Amino acid sequence: MFDTLTQVLNLARLKSSVYCRSDLGSPWGLHFAPRACAVFHVLYRGNGYFRRQGDPAILPLHEGDALLLPGGEEHSLFETPDAPTFSNLELDQWGECALMRWSETPSAVVLCGTFDFEFAETAAFLNRLPRVIHLPHQPESALCATLEMMAREAEAMRPAKETVLRRLADILFVQMIQRWVEIQGVAYSGWLGALHDPLIGKALNLIHTQPEHPWTVASLARAVACSRSAFAARFTALTGEPPMEYLTRWRMQMAARLLAQQADLRVGEVAVRVGYRSEAAFSKAFKRVMGSTPRGYRLAGQS
Repeated sequence: MFDTLTQVLNLARLKSSVYCRSDLGSPWGLHFAPRACAVFHVLYRGNGYFRRQGDPAILPLHEGDALLLPGGEEHSLFETPDAPTFSNLELDQWGECALMRWSETPSAVVLCGTFDFEFAETAAFLNRLPRVIHLPHQPESALCATLEMMAREAEAMRPAKETVLRRLADILFVQMIQRWVEIQGVAYSGWLGALHDPLIGKALNLIHTQPEHPWTVASLARAVACSRSAFAARFTALTGEPPMEYLTRWRMQMAARLLAQQADLRVGEVAVRVGYRSEAAFSKAFKRVMGSTPRGYRLAGQS
C-alpha cells in the first residue's frame, strides 16, 4: 500500500516546519489563525474541546487524542467552552521549535505543529481529506509511541533536537494517515483507501512507477487481470477520477518537479520522461492541468 504513498510524499517533499509544546494552566484557551498548510495538535495531557471557525459544534477531546487539519483552517482549543482564549496565535511566532511554559502547574500539555510540502500540488490527496481528522487515543500504538518520543525530545536539552523533532513529525504525519484509514475503513478513505485495494492499488503502483509507459484503460485493466469496464468503474469509485485523468495529472506533477529541479532538461526531454512522444501534446496537457505552459512554469519558479 504505502509504496505509492511513499512515492507521492517523496515527490511532494514533506517538511514538518514547526513544532511547539505548550504547558497550560487552568483555565486555558488557544485560538489559532489559519495556515496555508496542514496543522496537527495532540492533547498530550488533560482534557478539552476543539472548534473549527464557522462551525458551532464543539468536539470533546480526551488525553492522548490527536487532530489533523489538512487545510490548516482557523480553529480553537480550549479547556471549557467559556474559557478565555489567546487569540490569533501563529504556530511559528515563537520560532520553529518552542517549549512554552504558560504555567508551573499545568493542567494540560498540548503538542502542535505543521506539515508542509515543497511541491504541494503533488500532495493533492490532502484536498480530499475531511477538514478535521480526529484520532482518539490508542494506547500502545505506533502513533502513541512517536508522540511519547516527541514529548520527551522537546523537554531534552540536546544538540540538534529540532532536527530530531522534524524527523519524528514526518513519521507522525504518515502514522496519522495510516490510523485514519484504519478508523474509516478502506471503502470510505478515498485515494488512501484505494491503495489497499488488490486491483486498484496495483494499478496505482503501475501508474506511479511507470508513468512513461503508454498506458490505456484497457492495458491497465489487463495488467491487473480485470475487465475494462469493471476496472474503470472501480478505479473511478475509489480514487474519485477516471484512470486516464489520474494518469495525466500524475504525469504533469512529475513533469513540474523535473522542470523545477533540472534546468538542463529541455521541455521535449521532460515530455518523453513522462510518457509523451509529442512535445506539443505534452505542453497542451501541462497547461490544462497546471495552468501554465511548461516554459512559463519553469520561468516562474526561477523568479
